[in-house]
Amino acid sequence: MEDFNNYVNNGSNDNGGNIFNLVSSLANKYDGKNQNELLMAIYREAKKGKKNGTLSNADLDNFAGLVSPFLDDKQKSMLNKVVNELKKI
Repeated sequence: MEDFNNYVNNGSNDNGGNIFNLVSSLANKYDGKNQNELLMAIYREAKKGKKNGTLSNADLDNFAGLVSPFLDDKQKSMLNKVVNELKKI
């Protein structure tokens, strides 16, 4: 997977195209895998970015803001939990 921070930073400038690119890239890479595998891959990349200083809390908020409109209430709640956990790193 490409660096998570690239998606966040690119997405903050062009919501439509970059969200499409993110979803397409992840869908292709994780085709045939289950949702948990995809979510864990995203979490691992984000955690790595937080630990090495390339992903900020603002980046996490930007990413969540881009993805949230595509989620139902349960998924939004889970996203908020994950973002809050990552912010503690």
